[in-house]
Amino acid sequence: MRKGKQLAIFAFGALLLANSAAAQDPEAWDRWGKTWGDTLVPFLPKASPWGLTVDPYPLIRTFANETYVYKGADSMVYKYPSYITHQTWWFDDPELSRQLADLEKEKAAATQAFEKASDEFFTAHGAEMKALEKAHLEQMNALASHLADLAKQGKYDEADLVNKKLEKLGPFVYPPLQALTEPYDKRQKDMDDRERQLTNRKRQVSFQIHTNRTPTTTAPKFTRIKPAGTLAGHPFYRQDEGNSKAGVWDASFVDLAVFLGPPGYVNPKIKIGHREFAVKTIVVWAWIESRPDTIQADEATAKKVLEKMDYEGLAKLIEP
Repeated sequence: MRKGKQLAIFAFGALLLANSAAAQDPEAWDRWGKTWGDTLVPFLPKASPWGLTVDPYPLIRTFANETYVYKGADSMVYKYPSYITHQTWWFDDPELSRQLADLEKEKAAATQAFEKASDEFFTAHGAEMKALEKAHLEQMNALASHLADLAKQGKYDEADLVNKKLEKLGPFVYPPLQALTEPYDKRQKDMDDRERQLTNRKRQVSFQIHTNRTPTTTAPKFTRIKPAGTLAGHPFYRQDEGNSKAGVWDASFVDLAVFLGPPGYVNPKIKIGHREFAVKTIVVWAWIESRPDTIQADEATAKKVLEKMDYEGLAKLIEP
């Protein structure tokens, strides 16, 4: 709790240095964004105690994209900009992890077997294949040279016949090599398809913190989000986005939000050159992507993580 208070004091001190004029300076925007990235990241949850594994990719820190009617200097935007930080976590799934690990071993074994077979093949057939490829190239070059001579002489009918010979000859093909590579390529494609299908079954949740937004103004898709009581003493929202086909699997999506800020808050729209640095609201999100058979349990897990976040520390970051 002390850490949250220290961060709040640091952030507030930094914000006092920024006024509406400074807010138009790109360097000031960068400084403000870095300040808020440094401030918000420690508030993101550590979800491993609830059976989740953090995504290995770096967490996201960025300004929110804003949509507005472009009118040059008269463009209207939100008065207070939104800064976002979020981190993706994967729900632990031992059986799915086992299947992916087994498939990875299968792919490695197939590659090793193919490399061994290739070495043996080129030892046995390499010289013959190289000689046939050389003869094929010489024949192609001879036909191409003859074609060029006929074109220069204006003998287009004869040139057309030579061109057809070139097309029929085509690229060099060595049937014994095809017999080796085609089954491997087919198996490799099958394993890649299976890997994509298994990966589509992975379940994830993105925990996010947004400044200067409400649950219904974070993005257009959340206009249908509904109040769902309270969580940790703060207004709680939920939206069931339903199911969507992901490969051969059904994916299920649920979004949860905790709102910190004045009831009924509306971020004013102003001309683009008059935005200000201040934080008036904070929304904590859990965007869940699961499956129909696991979405209920995953939602319950995400909710438990949300319940343990430091809302007292976050609330101290909000300016009157």
